[in-house]
Amino acid sequence: INPATIERIEIVKGAASSLYGSDAIAGVINIITKKNRDKVSVSNTTRVGSHDDLLQSEMIGFSNGKLNSTTSANMKHSGGWQNSTQEWYHHELMEGSVSKTVSRSTNFTISQNFTYKVNDRLSFSADASYYQKWIFRPVGPWKYYLYNYFYRNQDYAVGMKYLFRDKRSYLTADASFGQYNYYYDYTGREITDIINPEGGRIVYYPGDRVMQTMQQRWLNHVKSVFYLGDDHVLSVGVEHQQDYLKSPYRVEGGKASVYTLAGYAQEEWTITDRLNLTAGFRLVHHKEFGQKFTPKVSAKYSIGDFNLRATYSYGFKAPTLKELYQNYITVIMGPLKAYYGNENLKAQSSNYGSASVEYRKGNFQATVTGYYNRIHNMIALTVVPTSAEDKFLEVEETMKYNNLSKARSFGADFTFNYQIIPSLAIGGGYSYTDAKAQYTDKPDDPDYMKYLPINATSLHNANWKVAWTHKEIGVSLFGRYQSTRYYITDGNGKANQIWRLNVRSTLLKTKKWNLGANAGIDNIFNYIDRTPFGKNRGTTSPGRTIYLSLNVKFQNKQK
Repeated sequence: INPATIERIEIVKGAASSLYGSDAIAGVINIITKKNRDKVSVSNTTRVGSHDDLLQSEMIGFSNGKLNSTTSANMKHSGGWQNSTQEWYHHELMEGSVSKTVSRSTNFTISQNFTYKVNDRLSFSADASYYQKWIFRPVGPWKYYLYNYFYRNQDYAVGMKYLFRDKRSYLTADASFGQYNYYYDYTGREITDIINPEGGRIVYYPGDRVMQTMQQRWLNHVKSVFYLGDDHVLSVGVEHQQDYLKSPYRVEGGKASVYTLAGYAQEEWTITDRLNLTAGFRLVHHKEFGQKFTPKVSAKYSIGDFNLRATYSYGFKAPTLKELYQNYITVIMGPLKAYYGNENLKAQSSNYGSASVEYRKGNFQATVTGYYNRIHNMIALTVVPTSAEDKFLEVEETMKYNNLSKARSFGADFTFNYQIIPSLAIGGGYSYTDAKAQYTDKPDDPDYMKYLPINATSLHNANWKVAWTHKEIGVSLFGRYQSTRYYITDGNGKANQIWRLNVRSTLLKTKKWNLGANAGIDNIFNYIDRTPFGKNRGTTSPGRTIYLSLNVKFQNKQK
């Protein structure tokens, strides 16, 4: 997603699968992109920074009568960087690694949106986007990478919206298709273990581009929202989702597919000016895992400057096609590892509950939320014994998707914002998360029946911001802290804190033209995690970097 096209980001915490689907077992991040609202608008953003970082973005919008168009293009390049010259190789710590913490890469995205408004009540839309990315890997004395990575994605969607007579209730119908391809771009000759149908092993040569996976997703969604008087809002809808995976060398039989059918309903009832109740459910039919009923209920009570909220929801998430069927061997963070799907996986489910207190008065607002989530049959990668065949291929560790015995997380979030004076504001947040699971069912394992931290979780996370503005100048100081990040294998990620300073200035502002600049320093105190390759890091930041961006926009507004 082109960052310059993002209008806002909405976050729904906790299980929300009744309204958003079975994947929303722990929350929803909804990214809303900008749509043209002017007769003509043209904008350009250019950003340069350390490590050959370059971001180039353009947006063109126009409207002509009933037709509205938004076109965007985005190109991003990074030269990559290396934070350590040490690497674990065949269980030995080696010096002189050429591996990069973040590899050199280039990507671009082109997207197009058309909206046609037939009349005040009926409109149609069409969207398309195309994305490509190249990742280049260095080769050294004992690092014999024979291929780089290449990605090609494309998305298409059409939609319709019809307003009913009350001009608030509406009906929408949307259909979308996405295809996501992943390739190896060979830079050297490789004799594989794959047998050619004509006999002998398959051999790849420099310049060959070989597809590893192709994923496709069709999604059809019909939704209606009815405003029943002033006190009731009813949302109902049906969905159909079809997922397809093609992977000649990673999936037995070369392909797999699955479909999901679902219907849902949600009622928002404003009982009094102070009390609001929301209840909903989703009924899901999954090709492999049958039917599932997922309810949700929440309430909000207002008293003075406080809002009190409480939520309970039941979540359901089926394994993905990759978790079920994909098997492959690759290099991730150094060692050669084997990854295996598991056709015997069960769907995971969750019981989530939360309670929060919101306070808002004048220029100050704050929220405190506590939550508890118990997950049954949580799906996670676990370490399993390496087969003799894989050891012959120099595989050092084997991971397989399994259902964990039990998993649970509980914690608390705190956020606040305070506009101290018109030119000065502060804000921030803190999260405490205790997420643990039982990773084994083997009685002879020393960790049998023990709760261990869930991979990549940390107990404490915090962020803060101080922003000062005066006329056409703004200065912001950002910071974030993360405590130790826990992992079952390859060591824990170190605790760290990163600070960033940004200065914004409006250089020119007229009725039709706007020119602005941003300059900043990221990772002010130059923290670098030097953990050797093959072990987990707390951060991949390259240390102190600088950046500069220029934004220019022309707009001829609607009369």
